[in-house]
Amino acid sequence: SRASSVAAAAKISDTAKDDNDGAMLENESSPEKPGVLKGTEKVAGTAATEKATKKKTSPKKKKASPKKKTATKKVKATAATSDDENTSEPKTKKKAATKKRKTKSAASDDESSTAKKKTKAAPKKRKTKSASSSDDKNSTTAKKTKSPTKKKKAADHQRWTERTPLTRHWDPEKAMASTGSYTFTVISWNVAGLRAFVKKQPDALMDLANKYEADVICLQETKLQEGHLDDKKLKLREYFEEKLKGFDSHWSYSLEKKGYSGTAMFIKKRQGVAKTGDGKKKQAKLGAFFGSSKGDEDKKKSSAKDTVSIPTSQLEPVNVGTELGLPAHDGEGRAITAEFPLFYLTNVYVPNSGQKLDRLGYRTEQWDADLLEKMQQLEKDGNKPVIWLGDLNVAHNEKDTWNEGAKHLAKSAGTTVEERASFERQLSAGYTDAFRHLHPEGRGHYSYWSQRAGNREPNKGLRLDYFICSNELMEDVDGKKACVRDSYIVPDQLGSDHCPIVLEIEIKK
Repeated sequence: SRASSVAAAAKISDTAKDDNDGAMLENESSPEKPGVLKGTEKVAGTAATEKATKKKTSPKKKKASPKKKTATKKVKATAATSDDENTSEPKTKKKAATKKRKTKSAASDDESSTAKKKTKAAPKKRKTKSASSSDDKNSTTAKKTKSPTKKKKAADHQRWTERTPLTRHWDPEKAMASTGSYTFTVISWNVAGLRAFVKKQPDALMDLANKYEADVICLQETKLQEGHLDDKKLKLREYFEEKLKGFDSHWSYSLEKKGYSGTAMFIKKRQGVAKTGDGKKKQAKLGAFFGSSKGDEDKKKSSAKDTVSIPTSQLEPVNVGTELGLPAHDGEGRAITAEFPLFYLTNVYVPNSGQKLDRLGYRTEQWDADLLEKMQQLEKDGNKPVIWLGDLNVAHNEKDTWNEGAKHLAKSAGTTVEERASFERQLSAGYTDAFRHLHPEGRGHYSYWSQRAGNREPNKGLRLDYFICSNELMEDVDGKKACVRDSYIVPDQLGSDHCPIVLEIEIKK
């Protein structure tokens, strides 16, 4: 029957599974299978097909991980030939499907990674573009904004470095020849430390005195103490006796602070007055009062002061004081006053307001006010005009400043509103800036340059040094024996961050 034949076929199938590998190979090579009924081959094939179908539909085998490949190989090795034949097609399809899935998944992974890269790259490109465009815009905007700023800076403040020509108002030789008057010459110079100065420029004072035939030389910021003159190492007293042997020296020292401030005044001696052949007094040649310097032999020209006839009593000081007589200010050695028969001469070194303007209040509210009061008192008590001179530490206006209008000037010592206003109050009290009065249109004539900034050569300077005179000295009035004739600056004289300034006063016969 059909049921018995099916059972027999199942037994035969079980027996075939237990056969050795050699038997399986044998069965696989032979076209016929001995011991197996022809009718049962189909049944066995049907059973194998059903098993293959179960294997194909089994979800567990589909989800088998790659780790079970070894076990799968063993099962394949022990399977019947008919099973291999029947299942080879589904396995191949399975592998192909698996490969396709892997390929698809790999492709999808590649596509997704490519898409991610594109999505990542796209923002970068957009950022780069936007950044570059914004940078370009910013740079363009910066360029646009910079150019007007430069123009504004150039237009904001002046940059005056050219020296305009000055007209000399006085010729001592002509004056002597025509009227017999004497030209009294005063030189002022901030030497910024006398010890260093004489080392750098040992002949500067002597040459200056010879060239301008000085009667008085006033120095500021000597930075000396009383013991320095007689110091055996410095030998300053010997230096001045040799170089300025025709002058009496007067010193004012800072008592409150060492190596600070200090002033000096050298006044020409008058013992060298000799009589001429006709019995008149003749002033000795100025060169007799100085040490010899190089080039003197080449300068044998006559001087207006060689033959002038002026009573020596009008040229000698009546009194010299090394203090202002104001206890609030005398501790720093900032003033020396010499009384001459026709005027007072006060050498002053006005306090600097400081880099942080910490002394601005003291300078403008106390020092300037007290100095003005002192000058007015001298003028009143002595019944004669006064001259105060030296480093006054203020640049009065735009003509005294190379970069007037620069923003930092309002916060810099010497150019603050307060200092300029204080100086203006002094002038309005009856006094005159001699240089500006005589050269009202002079530009580029400065007396100070910052050495640190290298401003001297390009002439980026300030005019901080002055001769301030009573108004009556600026007027040529009958009956007045003294009159200011000229004032000028000597910018070519080296030795300090300041240069000398000169005042010429006519002493009438």
